[in-house]
Formats: sequence, C-alpha cells, structure tokens
Amino acid sequence: MKRVGILGLPQSGKSTLFEILMQGAGTHHGPAHEQVGVVRVPDERVDRLSALFQPKKTTYAQVQFVDSAAAGHASARAAAKGPDLFLSVRNCDAFLAVVRDFESLAVAAAGGVDAARDLRDLQAEFILNDLGIVEARLERVAKELRVGKKEHEREHAALERVRTLLEAERPLRAESFDAEEEKLLRGFQLLSRKPLLVVYNQDEASTRVPPPGGSGTLALALKAHTEREIVALPPEERAAFRAELGVTGDGLSLMIRACYELLGLISFFTVGPDEVRAWTLHRGEKAVDAAAEIHTDLAKGFIRAEVIAWDRLLEAGGTAKAREKAWLRLEGRDYLVQDGDCIEIRFNK
Repeated sequence: MKRVGILGLPQSGKSTLFEILMQGAGTHHGPAHEQVGVVRVPDERVDRLSALFQPKKTTYAQVQFVDSAAAGHASARAAAKGPDLFLSVRNCDAFLAVVRDFESLAVAAAGGVDAARDLRDLQAEFILNDLGIVEARLERVAKELRVGKKEHEREHAALERVRTLLEAERPLRAESFDAEEEKLLRGFQLLSRKPLLVVYNQDEASTRVPPPGGSGTLALALKAHTEREIVALPPEERAAFRAELGVTGDGLSLMIRACYELLGLISFFTVGPDEVRAWTLHRGEKAVDAAAEIHTDLAKGFIRAEVIAWDRLLEAGGTAKAREKAWLRLEGRDYLVQDGDCIEIRFNK
C-alpha cells in the first residue's frame, strides 16, 4: 500500500483536507492519537464490475495518508542535530502539500494570502532538512576516506553532487540520477526527492487555475470547505448536493487519482463470484508482477495470464460470454499490464 504524507503551513487547511479524506472514503489506522488513515480508492470500474458479477466481496485499492504537523516548525539542521520533525512522513512514497489560496476574515493569514510564497517556504523546508542530512553523512564519509577507507568514494561523490544542488535551492525530484546513485541515495529518504502533489485550497468563488507543477510535481485546485460539507453527507446524497452547489468534480476522487498519476500507478482487476478486487501496479510492470501482487506462488508457477479490458468484459456480459466470443487473450509473463485489465493467472501448483 502506498503512503502519502500531508504537509502544509499553519492555517492552510491541511487538517480539513485530512478530514475530507477520512469522511469520504477512509478509516483511521493505528492508535487513535496518530493521524494516519487508510483511504479506499474510488473507482467506477470496480462498481460496475461488481454490479455485473454480484460477488460475495468487493475490494477496492487503498492508499494510506499520513497527516504531519512538521511543516512550519522544522529547523535547517533538525534531522542532523535534533529530533527529526518529519519522522512521521519521511518513509512516505509521495507528499501532498496544501497551500492556502483563499481569503477569510475568520482565519487570519500571517503576511497575507500568497500561495506561491507558501509553496516556496515548504520547498525550502524540504531542501534545508535534506541539506542537514547530507552534510552530516558527508562529515562521516570524509573521516573514513581520510583514514584510507576507499569503499565510500562513490557515495561521497554522489553526496557532494546532491549538496551542490541543494545549496542552489534545487529540489532533487527534478534531477536525474544514474542507477548507482539511486541506490546510494535511496536509504536517506530525502524529502525533496519525493513526488509532490500541490493542492491549492481555494474558496467557493475562486476561479484561479493552479500553475503547472513542473518535474515530479502535479498541481490541482480544491475548495476544501465545500468538499468537507459534501463528504459529510451520505454517499447517495452527494451528487445532488454537488449539482445544487454547481460543483462539477469530485474533489476526493480528484486528489486520489492525482496521487496515482504522480506515483505512476495503475489498477488491474480480478473478478468472479467470490470477489471483485482492484490491485495496484506501477505503470510498465508485467503480467508476472501482477501475479506476484496477488500471491507469490502465482508468480513462481506462472504459465499464462488470461486478459481482457474491463469495459470489454462488461460489453460481453461476463467471463464465460467473453470466452465464447474469443475476446480473452492469453499473454506471457512479459506482457505489459494496462490500466483496467481484468486478469486471471494460469499457474502450476
């Protein structure tokens, strides 16, 4: 399950956004005091497949969201010389940064509302935190090199390059690293390397279009106050309320789908009378990876994958009818799984 850390400066609406995710499709996970939630990924394809097969169980994909109070309080060297204030989100796969883009007399904004400034401040915290980690490691590696331990020379070179980039205030998510550098840097969990979804929290009247995100970054606008009112309603009443307010999009689905796009994720499905289930893969992964996602034994004994696109399966009216029409394809282990594939694995037990 992928983890997304939620960050934001004070009064940005970060807690409101976490509340939206929990009310809309989520459940709290772990101790009550921890702001961690598991959110069901809304997917109309799962709904329609479930309606067709009427299974005993329907299982949606899930994403874990972790709320953080770190932003706005981290020091330039916190990770190196004190408690790691980003500890709760450091092992997340991506970040969701909430920036304030609304005026409110009830909620004062220190220094006025300036979304671009707030985003720069958040980025600066990532970079300063990373710089503290990199400089601390460089000190240790330099000592080892001075006493003749040469095995860390490649790491030293990679970290020197990273330090130069960070000192130039360049987020690492926009940079390219070779395979060896990737391996060397992976364990540091550097914040500015994480893919970033920027959510511009706007008021009801706003029509501002967010600026493009840049490399490793996506941006979207969300009217969080309105969305919170909508997701507080029973699911069957939300569409009518959206229509009454003139809200055309589903903000909850928009955020989660943006996280999928940012992380390069796709969904494939297994279907049948027992269960209709959505599974998650990285774009570009193969049929044998899909088998392993379901169960490692399926990957070990993989023979073939029986594949059909979800909408084609609906058109056929079920697996048996699709087989009669010869719409099911047999694919080998290297088949690149497509978003929306329905897959059945044939394997040696």
